[in-house]
This record gives sequence, structure tokens and C-alpha cells, in this order.
Amino acid sequence: MQVKTILIVDRDLGFVFWLGQILDAAGSVAVPARGIADAAEIVAMLRLPVDVLIASPAERGVREFVERLRFSSPDLQVVALASENDPAWAMAPPGVIWKRKLPHRDESARSEWLDLIHGLDRNSLASMSHC
Repeated sequence: MQVKTILIVDRDLGFVFWLGQILDAAGSVAVPARGIADAAEIVAMLRLPVDVLIASPAERGVREFVERLRFSSPDLQVVALASENDPAWAMAPPGVIWKRKLPHRDESARSEWLDLIHGLDRNSLASMSHC
């Protein structure tokens, strides 16, 4: 897998750091952020090129942030976090991979996330199915 810079934005810092450690150990550079404002500040301050954004579509300002990131990183891949009961599942826009944010953080969840990130290397967004 090519090293990817992955920006993880979620209010659940336990999840953000858990996923960040998994991705770092797998050879990616995971950057945590608590919200879109924090993420935008980190990207601007570090002039950070982002390959993958993992964020909840419920985050305020996420659509505009994605547009700005895509301006500087046209190959940006977006993984939208959704809870099991999130009605947004029915309205998945094209070009976004949806991933359920499961409550458990075990080996199975770890494997699911690594498979998803590795799949971004092997597949185009057009051929990805919902996770």
C-alpha cells in the first residue's frame, strides 16, 4: 500500500485515536481532528495534502470542507461515517464511500477498516460498494 495521509474527523476522540493507531501501524499517516474547524486549521497550518478524509456527514461544514480539499487534492477519497440507524444511508451521494461506525473496537472492526483503506488503493470509487 502506498502511504496515504488520512484525516479522521469525529467528535468521538476515542474512536479517532483508535482508528488512527491502526492506520499508522499499517503504514498510513493518520491525522486526528475533533471537528471540521479543527481539521481545516490543521490542513492550513501544516499545508497537509490529504488523500483520504474520514468524517461524519453530520459534521457542520463538511460539504464545504470536502470541496476545498478536492480543489487542492482532486484525487481525494471520502469515507462517510454513519451510525447503524443513520437515515443518511439512504441518500449516499456518488463518490462517497459509506462506512458504518460500529460500537465495538475489536479485531473484527480493525480488519474491516484496514480492508476498506487497502481497497481504496485497489478499486476506483465507481466500483466500490457500500460497507
